[in-house]
Amino acid sequence: MTSSETQGKRLLARMLGLLALAFVITAAGAWFASRYYSARPVANHASQTFFSQRFESADNSPLELSSLRGKVIVVNFWATWCPPCVEEMPELDALHKEFQSSSPDRVKIIGIGIDSPSNIRQFAAKSPVSYPLLLGGTTGNELARLFGNEKGLLPYTVIIGQDGSMMKTIVGKVRIDALRDQVRAAL
Repeated sequence: MTSSETQGKRLLARMLGLLALAFVITAAGAWFASRYYSARPVANHASQTFFSQRFESADNSPLELSSLRGKVIVVNFWATWCPPCVEEMPELDALHKEFQSSSPDRVKIIGIGIDSPSNIRQFAAKSPVSYPLLLGGTTGNELARLFGNEKGLLPYTVIIGQDGSMMKTIVGKVRIDALRDQVRAAL
């Protein structure tokens, strides 16, 4: 075999290697794009469904979620039987009060109870908070699933931006300083 044949084979091997690499990069890009862009309609559907809901609060006041449009909304899905849910409520309450004094028309925290109405009302009577505790029941559970909580884990927190888009989800107890920073960044 001559040196020019050897060089030709090396060049062909390099070209085939580059072609294979280009194929892998293109396939990875297509996979990423399909995952990224397919999630948007789900998030949009969740937001549309969220804003179409009307819940009763623990104090028997109705809340049309459409009235929250244009605000940064922290939605905390919780239950009375969930220890981390109950543990984070005083911090969420303090954060709600903080934002109500600094940005009263721009930020809203709500708790959607995935529990029986009587349990939520009893809890609210014993441990009142300044933000609305809504009687979510199965509707609240389905709403949490639409926002990506497919396993039904609690607590589950969603941040919705002023434009109505889902910005962030948090599974488990929130880190209040991080939540504060995320809400401020959304303003």
